[in-house]
Amino acid sequence: MGRVWQHFSVAEGDQYYSVSFPQATTPGNRLIVAVVSLFGAGEPGEEAATHTPYTKVAEDFGYCQVAIWTKIATGHERYAGFHTSSTDGAMILYAEERDDCPDLLYATDGYSSDGSVTCSAVTVPAMQGYVIAAEGRIPPGSSGSSWSPSGLTAAASSGGYSTTLVKAQFYAGRLPAAGRVTYKTTSTGGSYPTGIALAGFGRLDPNPPTMPPGLHATDVTDTTASVAWDPASDDVGVTAYGLYRNGSKVGADQTGRTYTFTGLTKGQTYELGVDARDATGNRSEKSTITVLAVTDLAPPTAPGSLRLTDLAHTTATLAWDGATDDVGLAGYGIYLDDSKVGDDQTELSHTFQGLGRGRAYTAGVDAVDTSGNRSPIAEIGFTTLADTLPGAPPGVTATPGVEEVTLAWQPASDDLGIARYEVLLDGLVTGATSTLGYVIEGLNPDSTYTVGVRAVDDGGGRGPIVELEVSTLPASWTPIASPLYRLEGWTGNARDAYGVDWVVEREQGWGSTGQVAPLESESDSAAGGFSGPGSFGPRLIVLSGKAVARSRTQMLAAQERIAAALYPDQLGTLRVQEGSLTRQARVRVTDEVEITDRGSFAFGWVLTLTAPNPRRTAVRPIYDEVMVETLPGSASASIHMAGDYQWIPAVIRVWGPIKDFTITHQESGLVIRSKAGTILPADARYSLELDLATRVVLAYVPPDVHPEPRPGRGVLGSFPARFAPQNGPNTITLSGDPVPGEVGSPRMVIQAWDSWR
Repeated sequence: MGRVWQHFSVAEGDQYYSVSFPQATTPGNRLIVAVVSLFGAGEPGEEAATHTPYTKVAEDFGYCQVAIWTKIATGHERYAGFHTSSTDGAMILYAEERDDCPDLLYATDGYSSDGSVTCSAVTVPAMQGYVIAAEGRIPPGSSGSSWSPSGLTAAASSGGYSTTLVKAQFYAGRLPAAGRVTYKTTSTGGSYPTGIALAGFGRLDPNPPTMPPGLHATDVTDTTASVAWDPASDDVGVTAYGLYRNGSKVGADQTGRTYTFTGLTKGQTYELGVDARDATGNRSEKSTITVLAVTDLAPPTAPGSLRLTDLAHTTATLAWDGATDDVGLAGYGIYLDDSKVGDDQTELSHTFQGLGRGRAYTAGVDAVDTSGNRSPIAEIGFTTLADTLPGAPPGVTATPGVEEVTLAWQPASDDLGIARYEVLLDGLVTGATSTLGYVIEGLNPDSTYTVGVRAVDDGGGRGPIVELEVSTLPASWTPIASPLYRLEGWTGNARDAYGVDWVVEREQGWGSTGQVAPLESESDSAAGGFSGPGSFGPRLIVLSGKAVARSRTQMLAAQERIAAALYPDQLGTLRVQEGSLTRQARVRVTDEVEITDRGSFAFGWVLTLTAPNPRRTAVRPIYDEVMVETLPGSASASIHMAGDYQWIPAVIRVWGPIKDFTITHQESGLVIRSKAGTILPADARYSLELDLATRVVLAYVPPDVHPEPRPGRGVLGSFPARFAPQNGPNTITLSGDPVPGEVGSPRMVIQAWDSWR
């Protein structure tokens, strides 16, 4: 739709003319200004320098200048003004604002001295939008002009300021059809040259609709065939459907999704088709079926000899003998527990995937003919093989360190295959791995823990836990103050194994909030960017103090040790323990360690570190796992984060079977959404891992498909930059649809680290 602001003419004697907008423009709408000027018009100006400029898309000179100017409104426009080069000038303006013309489709112009003006030929697209035309130098009192092709109507006209000079005629409207056209006008203008400028505006749409799905016959007789189909989709909008018989179009497009073909010949076979058309005239590929023109009310016979040919823990394969039909058999429908599985098929066997172990099912098969008649369903019951839980992982060993325990084990046995191993600390799951080893970090020196490992198979069955009691090694240092600062092999506020006291006298940057770094630019939040005042920049940490040795030799050796604690550009871990709370950050040495002698046996030191990620995180993650029991459906994990950082790092991993999944952070409302049609199968070797801190997405596939995880960002349709756990309670929900032909329960694992500013 559009609105005409104003059209008018002005008398001679001015050099500046304007058309005023009585209301504020709407941002995003198109402004179109048509100009007829005796001495020409310069580029239009506006009252604010921040406004976007107009673009001249068509112009010609007869006795007068005619031109079309256009721009996209910002919402601040109040007028468009034009300058002319002479005080003897005259100018006539016509303006419209439209919300249905985001794109320029074509523009053309022309002039003639004999009153007949022909513009260049242009190709008008289907649903070509809206056309604005300006015609200049029609003498007052003449009979006006006539247009070819028809479709444009006079929108406004003006007699100018003189009985013999400038007159303008403005046209607007929609042309009725697409194709190659030539604009032409004929006026009684005499010997004065007449000019035309015009432009077409609308919406460009290069993408055709999808092929209409689900085309099927609803009724077939000796002379007719009735069909129906499901809606097609389009990024702009489906407006109609076309029908075809043996490749030839039948009648005009229609909006309904049923149609009856008539005039068929009994006994002949026909290919019937349907395509979709969008608002700009793009057409989809055709969906087709073949029918035999015979009255067919009898259903096929039921499939015979339905039988199980293979049965396992999570799969079952059916086979059957072919059905018969008096007209024509189209295929077979597959059912599991009375629910249809996927589309009809022509094969005489089917394998169900992702079944539960030891569960009873009822499977069925029916036949369908070319007229859509279905036979009775042949059914058979079966029970999958019972679950054999994984065995205990053999050879579990626990090698203690001062602050960690390294676990190792041999593969566990299972009839299905091991999907992963869960690692437990004091009875709680602290992590999971598909390898044969795991390091539990962040432990206290000289402390006793119970560690354990259990195997989990492809069906989610958990074996027995193998537990060991292990004590971490005593620290090589003795605390002398709090907090303790541990950087690789160096510890501050402690007496080391060589008897040297390392005293931290001053700390800067560790206990304070990192500086906010302004953003250089904003980016699309759907693609992972975000807008705002900025983000936390790198954290600069400066530790300074003194070291006191027992001898000169000890002092010199201590200077060497602190200088070698972390080499330049080497990334290490700084852990700070204060009471029972330990936090850590990944750091690099920014400058050389400063060392200043303070006597024979003591020296001062300054250690300057940079943490690229300013978060101070917990050492061990919080772990949770949920399983969606039925699909469509959902399941939620609840984790409570103790840190105060607004966006807390976490890793989410999803296994199938699930289609078109979403992951929702309930507290913020943010959603990670897969692209339409995305499927994670029941095979546990397929999974998707999302690192919320680095925004890296990895797709895990079987080794015979690809030996290493592959980039998986293309699987996601949206991945908001601010999707992350927050301090306090967090509810993260996995939801989605079932995968046709597969049965099972998808699951989601979350690992998150408490984080502080």
